[in-house]
Amino acid sequence: MITGTKGYLNDIARDFYCPEHPDNELTVAWHPDQFNVIRCGGNHYPDEVTRRPSLTELYKQGEDLPEPIATNVKKGLAKRAAAGDRSPTLSIRSLVPQRDLGNDSQLSPDQILFLIDYAYKYGLDPYRQHVMMMHGKPYIGIDGYLYHANQTKIPYSMTGMILTHEELKQRGYTEDDMGYLSVITRHDTGGVSEGLGIITKDEMTEMAKGKPGVKRYPVIAAKPGPMMVKRADWQALRRAFPIGETDNIEED
Repeated sequence: MITGTKGYLNDIARDFYCPEHPDNELTVAWHPDQFNVIRCGGNHYPDEVTRRPSLTELYKQGEDLPEPIATNVKKGLAKRAAAGDRSPTLSIRSLVPQRDLGNDSQLSPDQILFLIDYAYKYGLDPYRQHVMMMHGKPYIGIDGYLYHANQTKIPYSMTGMILTHEELKQRGYTEDDMGYLSVITRHDTGGVSEGLGIITKDEMTEMAKGKPGVKRYPVIAAKPGPMMVKRADWQALRRAFPIGETDNIEED
């Protein structure tokens, strides 16, 4: 069973679904043993849940979206690229990430062209933001790996589970940290790949030096749950579908 505070479980119920009953909505229920729990349908309390991708994520992952949804998603991506573009002229190249995720530095034109070539090298689409730069090195994102799986028609299933306090302690973390285990099973080979996503208490609470009232990791502090899942999913995906120079990227 997946337990926790009501607010925490509400976020899970909104963004995830039960892999055994994908058509049922998840809800937060009060268990007879006196705690909040995720419930699927009638009296099913799942141990594993799967994140429900947004329409934008589905487009990036290569799923066929009906019209006018596909066109609206493309327009939304273009608008966001235009809003974040700092060059005087907007072009299709602006859909490629413009900044280094590791240090937030502006990418040079040569680095952007390198990312485009890098994406094409592995059959990915740079304009769906499948690749990005991390401390000057190429990085394939979650959507890139899922796009690769869709394009190659590799059959697989993906599930995950939130780690309990005891499971966190067994892995050397504290009960104040958060953890998620993502599991991918490839049905062509039977191989199982796991990814561990951890958000530490410090990442959620540490304040920025010299900036009173500002968190050091504001994105993580605001949405620790989704970030935890993304870390686990990315790690599992790069192991299940080993494309790219992943040895350049440090493990989480």
